[in-house]
Amino acid sequence: MSHQLSTFINAFNGGTRPNRFQITISNTQAGGDGSSAVTITNSTTHAMAASLPESNVGVIPIPFRGRIYKFPGDRDYNLWNVTMLDDTNGIFGQWHAWSNEFNSHSGNIMKARPAKGLFKDITVDLLDHGDAAAKPLRTFTLRNAWPVSVGAVELNMGKLNEPGQFACTLAFHELRIVTTGADGGGQTIN
Repeated sequence: MSHQLSTFINAFNGGTRPNRFQITISNTQAGGDGSSAVTITNSTTHAMAASLPESNVGVIPIPFRGRIYKFPGDRDYNLWNVTMLDDTNGIFGQWHAWSNEFNSHSGNIMKARPAKGLFKDITVDLLDHGDAAAKPLRTFTLRNAWPVSVGAVELNMGKLNEPGQFACTLAFHELRIVTTGADGGGQTIN
């Protein structure tokens, strides 16, 4: 028994911690012209909750002589959610301004073509809990992301000792994953 327990403990290495993460939103489009209509500040410190991005490989069912054979299809990415802390410096307004670039509140038109830097790369770092320098164990880059929705900040007189927060839903075109691993070596999955 003790051999199995020690094997588990050594292999598990303390596991990951869901509260050890950071999110960074680039202010330029990767490979774009470097311009950006809207700057999102405080994304690293104000991201309250998120998830590691999900992706799916589609299934192509092929019927053959009474059986259904399944073959891998195209990759698809689900929408991604992040919860941001509201602050007095206008982060809620920054998200709305970014969303407004894609379809304005008043004119119902796109202010500029997406190729002008409206898409942003979002980096989600899962951080090592055993390192004071907070090195990333895994880095996920959501390429060419844009806000599908900017949620509400709930106002309630009965809520005491709670910060305001709002949820955002984003779409993205591509996912890049870099794993650092315990040995410091890296592997990129494109």
